Amino acid sequence: MNNFLANKNNLDIILIVSLISVFLIVFILFAIYSVFKTESKTSEVSVTIQNQVSNLSYDENTYISHNADDENDVEVVYIETIPENETIYNDESIEDLKNVTGTSPYYIRVNYKANVVTVYKKDNDGFYTVPFKAMICSCGTATPKSGTYETSSKYRWLSLVGNVNGQYSTRIVNRILFHSVPYLKKTNDSLEYWEYDKLGTSASAGCIRLTVEDAKWIYDNCDSGTKVEFYSSDNPGPLGKPEAKKISSNEECRNWDPTDPHKENPWNK
Repeated sequence: MNNFLANKNNLDIILIVSLISVFLIVFILFAIYSVFKTESKTSEVSVTIQNQVSNLSYDENTYISHNADDENDVEVVYIETIPENETIYNDESIEDLKNVTGTSPYYIRVNYKANVVTVYKKDNDGFYTVPFKAMICSCGTATPKSGTYETSSKYRWLSLVGNVNGQYSTRIVNRILFHSVPYLKKTNDSLEYWEYDKLGTSASAGCIRLTVEDAKWIYDNCDSGTKVEFYSSDNPGPLGKPEAKKISSNEECRNWDPTDPHKENPWNK
């Protein structure tokens, strides 16, 4: 009887050790599979480039970068939050601008919360205290909430991830730009009209969407080095919040931005 119990205990131990061994083997195989799957997924969404990238653009989920000399040479990267700059003027009061000066004719403030852009020009003392122009816009999840930056590169048409494009783009910082509402093609008659109707609400991944008229105004009038300040307030600004036409219901014209100065724009007829 004792031998029988001893043998049974030995079998129990062997069974337990076997089960533990099987569990460990399955766990190790699963860990190896998870690592391989992650690496494979990363390789599927990334295209390695060999040359220096110069301009960047976005859609709602990812950014794409284009080489200056080869539009087919691209890299897909994920959205990153833009770090806040140390120079901050967060109060919407014009009083805060009495100490702000610079070499550019204009100073731009982006109200992230209200989705309004206000352009200021200099007073007689050379400070940016004169409200000049207000623009309705759409900010987004990666739009800076505060900080002051300077504009740099400009692009007449800019390719965006998702086979869409933007007119009159002006870079603010890293991947954040002013530009028009996206187009399906690099043609003025392929506007994403459903996105145009979102102007005045948060709708982008991070760039500042504008009407063509406003994007073109910044493109034409604000030289590289123009300061752009981000802040957040319920108060839209000293000139208020402009309105944008809702266009989705007009099937004849809705593929065009109503503010586009192009001579073939059906809205002008």
